Amino acid sequence: MPRSLEALAAFILIVFTLPLILVALLISSVFIGFPPFYLSRRIGRCGVQYTHLKIRSMKSGRETGRVFFEVHRINFWGRLLRRFHLDELPELFLILIGRMSFCGPRPLPASLLKDLDTSLRETVRPGWTGPAQLWLLRKGRLDKRLQMRLDSHYVRRRSPCYDLRILMATFSGVLRSRAVNLDPGGSADRIIFAKDLERDETSLPHEQEPRS
Repeated sequence: MPRSLEALAAFILIVFTLPLILVALLISSVFIGFPPFYLSRRIGRCGVQYTHLKIRSMKSGRETGRVFFEVHRINFWGRLLRRFHLDELPELFLILIGRMSFCGPRPLPASLLKDLDTSLRETVRPGWTGPAQLWLLRKGRLDKRLQMRLDSHYVRRRSPCYDLRILMATFSGVLRSRAVNLDPGGSADRIIFAKDLERDETSLPHEQEPRS
């Protein structure tokens, strides 16, 4: 999709979804925590980092980078925001300014991309939706390696017609999407992540108790 057309479409969607954005911000502020915006550093086109913008759907706490290991931080209202993807509406502003596209690889923090070949996915802007996002909508789960394959598949096949098909499938998929599976033991990828997390925690130096 031409950049100018993407910016125009993003602006129109921002205007129409602004009431939903304001409601989501109010829910986040009252029931989850303030400030309602969640900012993080993600990897964009050409490997350049940018500030990613979402509505906060999880209470404050230690971040592992994988939501299924932080389930204790998600309450009813956070699940509601995630279930209907209201937390992702501010990404329209990132599309407007050219940090993201409507379709593309999932935007991820650098920590989740280590030891992986990301050269192909970094040739395009990260996307609001894409094959990986569609898989998550339909299946409720997505491991890191499958995500990389789906992202690479998109980059190789991308075209205006393919993007249009993905967008149409996404809008229909949101209406009948499955709740995201937050079981930490649900896949080999999650088991490996859990072991790495445990190893990192045990390798941290323990604080000594102050002597009296």
